[in-house]
Amino acid sequence: MVKGGVKGCELVFKPGHSIDIYDLFSLEYWAFEMVVLLAGFLPNPKLETSILSISLNTMWMVYTIPSGLSSAISIRVSNELGAGNSQAARLSVLISGIMCLAEGLLVVIITVSVRDVWGYLYSNEEEIVKYVSIMMPILATSNFMDGIQCTLSG
Repeated sequence: MVKGGVKGCELVFKPGHSIDIYDLFSLEYWAFEMVVLLAGFLPNPKLETSILSISLNTMWMVYTIPSGLSSAISIRVSNELGAGNSQAARLSVLISGIMCLAEGLLVVIITVSVRDVWGYLYSNEEEIVKYVSIMMPILATSNFMDGIQCTLSG
């Protein structure tokens, strides 16, 4: 196997065999694409793939917020611990939890508020917009929980 990643950024399962981290990220994206392709076999493939694609795009877009917050929190806590300030690190974790909840609630409020018009960003077909409107509260709940998990796993 040819190693194409950054030196040191690889998972080693057995001596001499490794999978680059970038390959693992690719597998995740490919899995989502396979779900979209398999949705084409459902009873109304045009509708199903449209709703799935819109839902996945929305989730990936919203996920960038807690992902960035997680990186910032990890750096802040690491810097405080490296400086020997355990109390400041503890305070940073507490504040990050509050920020995480605030971000999650803001995303839920916005997602639920725009549910009736969000589908028009992707399609002008009323049926698709109607189903996107139905899916948005489910996406809001998922994004809220996923955001908390992402941020606090830091």
